[in-house]
Amino acid sequence: MEICNLYKIFSRTVIVAVLCIFALVSASFATEKVSANNVDLDLTRMSSTMVYSMVFQMVTEPKKFVGKKIKMKGVFSSYQDEETGRRFFGCVIKDALACCSQGLAFETAKVRRYPNDYPDEGSPITIIGTFEFEKEEDGIGFPIIKKATLYR
Repeated sequence: MEICNLYKIFSRTVIVAVLCIFALVSASFATEKVSANNVDLDLTRMSSTMVYSMVFQMVTEPKKFVGKKIKMKGVFSSYQDEETGRRFFGCVIKDALACCSQGLAFETAKVRRYPNDYPDEGSPITIIGTFEFEKEEDGIGFPIIKKATLYR
């Protein structure tokens, strides 16, 4: 009877040890995958509701994200400021019901000419770049993904 109890304890210990090792190995593979892309926050792996919420947080609390490398998927958008003449490019994400949208401006690392070197308005895109907060002369600023790589 005592040998049977020892066997049960031993087998449970082995099972727990195997599960712990599996968890550690899985975690190390996940880390390697993210670090291979060198991305701090991969929005492409989140549900549409979570992405919308995360982008909303990035817009409302940008200081928490400054310097982080972001990967996001959305649709291409552009806007030209009438006063300054500066053209802004954006990656826009809709919420789960597609009634609301949230987006981030981006600047590509590689110099491109608009419109020839950019996708059509509304085309699906993925960008990877560094999250920054750009301040304007009037002291007001906005979040922007800089040094972005643009994938169509």
